[in-house]
Amino acid sequence: MEAGDMDGAEKVLNTIKFPGLLYKPIRSAYYTLRGNVAMMKQDYDGAEKMMKKGLDLGMPMKEAEGASMLQMGMLAMQRNDMKQAESYIRQAIRKGLPDKENEAAAYLQMCSIMMNKREFRAAKDFFNRAKKLKPTTKQIVDQIKQLEKYITRIPG
Repeated sequence: MEAGDMDGAEKVLNTIKFPGLLYKPIRSAYYTLRGNVAMMKQDYDGAEKMMKKGLDLGMPMKEAEGASMLQMGMLAMQRNDMKQAESYIRQAIRKGLPDKENEAAAYLQMCSIMMNKREFRAAKDFFNRAKKLKPTTKQIVDQIKQLEKYITRIPG
C-alpha cells in the first residue's frame, strides 16, 4: 500500500477470511486499510463503514487515530454533512496528525467549513495555521494559492 500498489494491497486484504480472529489492534488496522482501499475506489459508504469499525476498536497508534478522524471528516464533506465533518476534523486535530501535510489539509478543510458558515475570522485563522506549516504536497500548495487570492478580500 505504501508503494502505491492498491491492487496488491487489496489482494492481501482479501486473503484474510476471518478478521474477527485477529488481535484487536491488528483488526483495527485491517478495517482502516479496508476503508482506505474503499476510498480509493470511491466507495464512500463502504469506506465510512470500515473506518468506523476500525475507530470503534481503538487505534494502536494515536497518530493513526487522528488520520482516520481526518478521513472520516473528508467523507462527511463529500456527503455535504458539514456539521459532522467539522466534528471529525476537530477531533483529528485534537488527537494529533502524523505529519505537517495532514495537519495543513485539516486546517484547510476547517477553513472552508468556516467560510461556508460565514465565520470569516476563524476561516482566516485556520488558513494562516495551514500556511505556517509550509506544506509541500502539490494539491495542498495549490489550494493555499487559490484560497490566498480569495481570503484577503473577505472581512473579519
